[in-house]
Amino acid sequence: MDTRFRRRTFLTAAGAVATATAVGDLAVATPAAAESAPEYVDVQLLNITDFHGYMQPTTPGQGGVITGADGAKLTVGGAGYIATHLARLREGKKNSIFFSSGDNFAGWPFEVDAHDNEPTIEMLNHLGLDFTTVGNHELDKSRGFLIDHIDKGKPYGVVGRDTSFIDSSGQRFRGANFRFYNGNIVWAEDERPIVPPYNIEWVDAGRGRRLPIGFINLAVEDTPVGSTSYQPAMKSLGIVATANRYAAELKRKGVHAIIVNIHEGGYAGDDYNAGNNPTGPIFDLAANASADIAAIVAGHWHCRFNMMLPDPNGVLRPVVEAGNHGQVISEINLKLDRSGRVVRELTRSTNHAMTRDVPVDAEAQYIADYWSAQGKRRYATPLARVTADFTRVQDAAGESTMGNLAADYLLWSANRKRDGRADLALIATKPTKGSVAIAADLLFAKGTNPSDTDGQILFGEAWNAVGYGNPVLTVTLSGEALRQALEQQWQTQADGTVKFAPFAVSANVRYGFDTSKPVGSRVDPAGVTISGETLDLSADYRLAALAYTLIGADGYSALTGFTEPFRGERDREGFIAYLREHPVLTPAPLGRATPVA
Repeated sequence: MDTRFRRRTFLTAAGAVATATAVGDLAVATPAAAESAPEYVDVQLLNITDFHGYMQPTTPGQGGVITGADGAKLTVGGAGYIATHLARLREGKKNSIFFSSGDNFAGWPFEVDAHDNEPTIEMLNHLGLDFTTVGNHELDKSRGFLIDHIDKGKPYGVVGRDTSFIDSSGQRFRGANFRFYNGNIVWAEDERPIVPPYNIEWVDAGRGRRLPIGFINLAVEDTPVGSTSYQPAMKSLGIVATANRYAAELKRKGVHAIIVNIHEGGYAGDDYNAGNNPTGPIFDLAANASADIAAIVAGHWHCRFNMMLPDPNGVLRPVVEAGNHGQVISEINLKLDRSGRVVRELTRSTNHAMTRDVPVDAEAQYIADYWSAQGKRRYATPLARVTADFTRVQDAAGESTMGNLAADYLLWSANRKRDGRADLALIATKPTKGSVAIAADLLFAKGTNPSDTDGQILFGEAWNAVGYGNPVLTVTLSGEALRQALEQQWQTQADGTVKFAPFAVSANVRYGFDTSKPVGSRVDPAGVTISGETLDLSADYRLAALAYTLIGADGYSALTGFTEPFRGERDREGFIAYLREHPVLTPAPLGRATPVA
């Protein structure tokens, strides 16, 4: 889940009913019914979600401490510990299925992100992941990248520089050993799913018989229009309707044990193995999804809960979420009858904390340590040189050398693709809300890294300076919309004060402003030029900017009415490419924006 966005809140009618049944390690069977019966087939479902590449033990700020019963605090996380817990949970289980509810990668640790998520795939392969739904962050690049590179191992870009790195075994990246599914993220043109919508897993029923279990895989509905996963060629379908559609389809195929695996969630208190007062879209799904669905496994919200909630017929079924960054593994134990139907009254669910009081799995820890070391090496790789400081320090017009560099990079990046060609670019340097894409300066003086020298820019310094994993979009906006956007650099606050939230603009743009005039009337369009031509309020222009800004996440609503979006490369990789093409940089003089006397 992208935590830059405020979580949506919902309160469902199921909430009042659920509170009474929301206890950890809940079995809905009577003691007599819960006794193992030889005619039943035992199936264990194990789930993680939102791993995001956190292979090393996490800090408290990364979610390394969770809350249990009675407020008890538990220290959790780290792939070495997860591997040990997972092996213990699976021991002796003939029918064990291990899957994820998405956001496995788009890793936030540098060593994962800067190696294009390949470290996470190596780790999940080691853990034995069977399949995953496609979450929003699985689409942070493209469907092609996900399937051709992450799934199949096909190189993208320069081998060993951009992708296809050497893994901990000494082999070049070969792709995932697990599969990707999703039913509600579809191509906008014809509503075909971008990957198969569901999978059928077969379990051993003894005496040479097998029984099917169907998994319907879904994702948060705003995936195609989210800031990092913005995909103009895709759209999403409603999760309830899609779940019910594929449940009916599976049932027609003779599959009677059906699970929803979804990258969407909610909040139900802090106890990782219980739940109360549930809120969020997953609980709307739980109340309305087909009664043929035996369990709902959630993600995306980075929350932890284990609940039994009524389906539309009033029969209880597990609804669980396993937090994030390897905090928890959700376990659901099913019993199938001879026909392959789930005996619902015998279903149990438990959330297991991935505590650090178990031996570390040596191989998992070796993989994590190998990539941490590779991350340090990649960070210290020389990339470019500067002749003077590029800083975020702004003058009276809100201009800075670092801001101008970032805006120039965006225009260059957009114009590398024919369909992405732009007339101008802008980037928010100090927005009134949300994240700031320009996070660091590029200084002439050497930094603290032993590999650094005066004037040298290291790969890691550049990676951390510009971007937060957003795509560069080229969109169509009218001249009037651009004028309004420039005016929105001054925003009146609730207390009546005016906050200055400047843009940096590309080198081909000039404009003046007069702060003595009212907010909304400070930029004279006659003084705005793009490549030497006066802004035409009735004309259309192609603008390059980050998706986060264009969808209004940092407070510039004038830009949200764009049309004809074209998705380019991600900001960090693009900025690295820009520096490779411009190996020596000199700060350009300021003066793109000018206060009018």
